[in-house]
Amino acid sequence: MIQNANEHNKVKPMTRWDRVLLYFGIPTIVFAAVLTGRIVWEETALTMQRGPQMIGFSLAHGSGAILLFAPPLLAIWLVVAVLTSIICLWRKRAISKRFWLSVVSAIAVLGILAIPSVFSQWLLIQDFAESRHATELMVSAAAEGDLRTVRGYIDKGVPIEATNYEGSTAAFAAAAGGSAPVIELLAARKANLNATNLYGDSPLEAAIENHHNAAAAFLESHGAVRVRGTPEQRQAASKAIVDKEIEQQMTWY
Repeated sequence: MIQNANEHNKVKPMTRWDRVLLYFGIPTIVFAAVLTGRIVWEETALTMQRGPQMIGFSLAHGSGAILLFAPPLLAIWLVVAVLTSIICLWRKRAISKRFWLSVVSAIAVLGILAIPSVFSQWLLIQDFAESRHATELMVSAAAEGDLRTVRGYIDKGVPIEATNYEGSTAAFAAAAGGSAPVIELLAARKANLNATNLYGDSPLEAAIENHHNAAAAFLESHGAVRVRGTPEQRQAASKAIVDKEIEQQMTWY
């Protein structure tokens, strides 16, 4: 009787299905980890080198596009692995350390991928502010309404009136994007709310044209004037911008 009770309470080894699940998970974790490293590189070093990035764009259009399938596959694997772990514990089956390590690794990789790309700029704002693309990055953040990042660039010494390759200031970009909080920050820091871009348009023109009523109202209450560029200005600006983009791409390759 005692022997039968001991055999009943004995922890049984993992089943073949559990081992198959583990062997499938390891390469999936590795592929997802490679993708994670690539994304982090794009968000940090590559962005500092080339300016605002469409994260994952170059990867998606190259041979490495297959890596983009890794995260959803890993998420599915993780759900199955967690359910398998629960079943194993309930049936008193042993779970190897390698299996637990795989689960923890999967959670870590997916967790890193879930971090917003702008977190890199928050964490390394000093390095980003010292890069030669700091102005473009600040203007891009203003267009996206990222108040924290815009404030970080200004606090680290990026000129508030600096312009990107289109001649747009952070104030113009924030108006075009309809971000009233960013415009309020820039106004408080004495930014010129009437600075026109290469097309000859003012921030108020951008806000009105894009139907951002709150941003337009704030600009008008602070003395902003609506200015729209002439056809000649627009044509000249388009040519200058295209030439600049071609020149920039030539320096990359």
